[in-house]
Amino acid sequence: MRHPRRLIWFCHTEQVAANPEQLVQLRDEIGLTTIMPESPICHTSGFRASNDLVARGPFQDWRDRVELWPKAAEGIYPPVAGVIGGFDDAALLKVIDAAVSAGIEVWGHIGLWSYGGDVYPEHALETIDGDALDPDFKRWGIGLCPSRESINGWTADGLEDIARRYELDGFCVDHARYPQPASVSALAACGCSHCKAAGEALGFDVPGLHQSLRDSASALQGVTQDALRQLTATPLPPDQLLDALGVPRQVTDWFRLRSALLANQMRRFRQRIQEVDSSMIFGSDVFAPSISLLGGNDLRGWESATDYITGGSSSGGVVGWATASTNAAFEWSRALAAVSQPGEQEWLEAALQVLGVADLPIPRDMAALEGGRDLPIEALYEREVEELTKQTTGQVPLYPPVSAGGDPERTRRLCRAIVAHGGHGAMMTLSPDQPETLQAIVEGFAEL
Repeated sequence: MRHPRRLIWFCHTEQVAANPEQLVQLRDEIGLTTIMPESPICHTSGFRASNDLVARGPFQDWRDRVELWPKAAEGIYPPVAGVIGGFDDAALLKVIDAAVSAGIEVWGHIGLWSYGGDVYPEHALETIDGDALDPDFKRWGIGLCPSRESINGWTADGLEDIARRYELDGFCVDHARYPQPASVSALAACGCSHCKAAGEALGFDVPGLHQSLRDSASALQGVTQDALRQLTATPLPPDQLLDALGVPRQVTDWFRLRSALLANQMRRFRQRIQEVDSSMIFGSDVFAPSISLLGGNDLRGWESATDYITGGSSSGGVVGWATASTNAAFEWSRALAAVSQPGEQEWLEAALQVLGVADLPIPRDMAALEGGRDLPIEALYEREVEELTKQTTGQVPLYPPVSAGGDPERTRRLCRAIVAHGGHGAMMTLSPDQPETLQAIVEGFAEL
């Protein structure tokens, strides 16, 4: 299926508003087609919510939660679902005007579920045993429950309101996922009554899936050091290794259930904006394919719920595609070594095999992984892009992420990996004042 080529700039709303000429520059120099502006102050493109939505918003009291969100004292909004009221949209309106004048698409940006539960614990994910997520994994996000109608209904109303009041070509929603699977605690969430009821309505045996998670934990805690060493000495396919470790196959259905809950809401959101304008496209960033299902993004299900697939930062960060698997492997290995006989090194080898990257030259050193040192970034990223095309059907265009703010040669290689594996463009972070990097983008996508 033929899909449109897009080079999308994930840009800073206020910076572009101050330098709108950069849009014409990037259009002419690299072929920029689309922008997705975000303000780091409010974590949306910079929308002003309508008065009615403000009055009904579940997160409007964030300024009173300084103890839970210290940045409130600086006027920085928490990253939660939807659009909180009170923001001045003057910068965004200037950016939209400049983009329309330059013939560049504008995609609106809001967040969804993977953060905000620390600021709003009454709406946060719960484990299958009714506990809050372990704060030791807070760096990966304390997410919001994805099945609260008080949040999802209000968010859908907000998307429709934005679609009616702003000159947009589409949306790229963020945080449409659970916390990064490096959060061991979040893997067993959300187990609240809202998610249980929603899962059962989709036909899942939710209590049975909860029990499969408990059985998995017991099995992994009982693995001996000698057995694990023997199992990982000759690499097995991930499903065979998990079978040998005693992980029930039903666990996969738990992760499919979680993804189905998110995908259903994504379909709902898309329908609401397309009722306003059927030409608007709707999509989101997703986790890298090595961890996507574990984080709530069943890619084939996502193809039916969105109009394209993209991703977060390609070479680092919580969502980073090039470090997604190594971050998860590090946290899993540390957590399993704390409750079982095998040590971190033995569990690390198993984790890398389960994630499908054990054949790459990844350092088998926990300190290096924790610090992100000596990682084969280009090889890890290319593996993820390759898996993206393998795990999808071609139904929607694929715009993998590229962080183009560093080494131009790395940027060139990341872009070429997308072309080589059938991608249709990229979601990019970049600096317009770095000519060598811009040239690398041009060369990397020369055959797109």
